[in-house]
Amino acid sequence: MVASRERAQKALNHEEPDRIPNDLSGTIVSAIHKEAYTEVTDYLGVDPGGMEMMDDVQQLPEVSDEFRDYFEVDFLQLAANSPKDWELQIEEREDSFVYYDEWGTLMKMPKNGGHYFDYYEFPLTGDLQELKNYNWPDPDDPARTEGLRERAKEMIEEGYAICGSPLFGGGILEQSERIIGLAEFFTLLLKDEAAAVYTLDRLTDIYSRAIENFLAEVGDLVDVILYWDDIGSQDSLLISPKTYRELIKPRQAKLFETVHSNSDAKVFYHTDGAVRSLIPDLIEIGVEVLQPVQVNCRGMGDTASLKEEFGDDIVFWGASCDTQKTLPYGSPEDVREETKRRIFDLKEGGGFVFSPIHNLQPGVPPENIEAMYETFFEYRDY
Repeated sequence: MVASRERAQKALNHEEPDRIPNDLSGTIVSAIHKEAYTEVTDYLGVDPGGMEMMDDVQQLPEVSDEFRDYFEVDFLQLAANSPKDWELQIEEREDSFVYYDEWGTLMKMPKNGGHYFDYYEFPLTGDLQELKNYNWPDPDDPARTEGLRERAKEMIEEGYAICGSPLFGGGILEQSERIIGLAEFFTLLLKDEAAAVYTLDRLTDIYSRAIENFLAEVGDLVDVILYWDDIGSQDSLLISPKTYRELIKPRQAKLFETVHSNSDAKVFYHTDGAVRSLIPDLIEIGVEVLQPVQVNCRGMGDTASLKEEFGDDIVFWGASCDTQKTLPYGSPEDVREETKRRIFDLKEGGGFVFSPIHNLQPGVPPENIEAMYETFFEYRDY
């Protein structure tokens, strides 16, 4: 029997393993919301476990061993710890639940109808002097890596491939938005480049140290290093290609070089949206895995042509079934038809990991999740 780690490594090296590897809750961008998790485990008669949160912002539970066994999951996430001087403290208010993350951003989830914690109030306005005086998180806090090596060894002994997660926020663009505000930071890029560059540089330096420290502990044990930094919207890029190439790309390149110079792990880049035009840029700066391949966005739906054009250079991780339309609103037969098509578009020659397109959301019928995975089990073998 082929172990998950061996299977994953073959696929990541563009070789055909015994079957396509499967990621479901191996990262916080390929997981399942607690409401959908409760429904599908009840529907399938699977023990949900203790329902501890893998990610509080997105309300993603740590799935049970029985769930992983049922779906034959090949990956586990190994995430950096919280710093020694911060712990999650959720406060219940009259109409919501709130907490401050370690960056000082106020997170809020409405009691009625809320599914996630939203970024609600930001600690910074984007003023350059304010940025210089800000108490930036310490990447060298030893608490962040305490016990990681032992946990990684346990995962390997259990046969899993490991998705290493050294960051304690979004990528350099995303985290700028999370401490200043999305619209505010995009305005800063246009009106106060000095402040925008200072923010991006501080984040790049912090994350570079965080990656170095993480890989000093487990660099020989992890298979991919996760990096998430959304640059795409439904129909276009969030920022112009010129802004990306001048301000974001060189700093991302530095981070990915830090990964490659300290480990043999592959760089896993998560970005939603219509990013086809920037795939060559990502390959150029060392991205080896693209996730989630949001097939309903402009330029991303023809998965056969994506494989033909970029499949020698990049692993496609996701692309299973449209999670905005087909999976939540289609019939089980619709789900089966699309899932089969995506598998045959992407499986040849390895370089494909099957996974939800981002996280499975509330409202997805459990019978459609079942249909997607029944189809995967039928057609996953090489």
